[in-house]
Amino acid sequence: MIRIVLAQSSAVFAVVLTIVLAGDLGALFASPVKTFFVGVAVILAIVLGAWEIIVERRERPIVYRGKKKKEQILRYMSNLTNFDGQCVISSNDLSWVEGEAHAMLMKKAENKSLVLVMPKANQRSRELVRAGAVARYYGDSSPLRSRFTVINPGRADAWVAVGYGRKDSHVIREFHSSDDPTLAMAKDLIDLARLLGEKSAK
Repeated sequence: MIRIVLAQSSAVFAVVLTIVLAGDLGALFASPVKTFFVGVAVILAIVLGAWEIIVERRERPIVYRGKKKKEQILRYMSNLTNFDGQCVISSNDLSWVEGEAHAMLMKKAENKSLVLVMPKANQRSRELVRAGAVARYYGDSSPLRSRFTVINPGRADAWVAVGYGRKDSHVIREFHSSDDPTLAMAKDLIDLARLLGEKSAK
């Protein structure tokens, strides 16, 4: 939405500026009004360009490969969970939870801000649940192929990080737009896991 507003505003000011200066390009700064329009057009162009760069960087996949791949993934997940807010993690076995990541998840569990989506319980999930986390065990007959983490799922600024393997590398993509269907599908899977867990508990 912000990008659209900036783009449209820039286009409008560009048109107005063209009309104002159509007669004499040499009079670019001849009056305060013309100077104002020039300044606004330039600022909007700079802001829009910077915004495009930021969005492009945020949407670029994060790729980990090589001998330090596991260490890099662990560092990423530690940073991902090191914030104030709710975190929903979908994982088959939480095999990556160790060291700093373990400490971060224990802290979030103690703060009642951690939800686990898993096919079945294991030692790591039981420890986190005892600390205060909520676990959604949906059954191990068909484990989810996707691994994702949703940040603040109940808020307008919710976003999701999706991880998957590709040949000899591990790729993580972040989707920060609340309108992105990837976030909607992740929330649907979380709700489905909750329903399946409640059904199996009866």
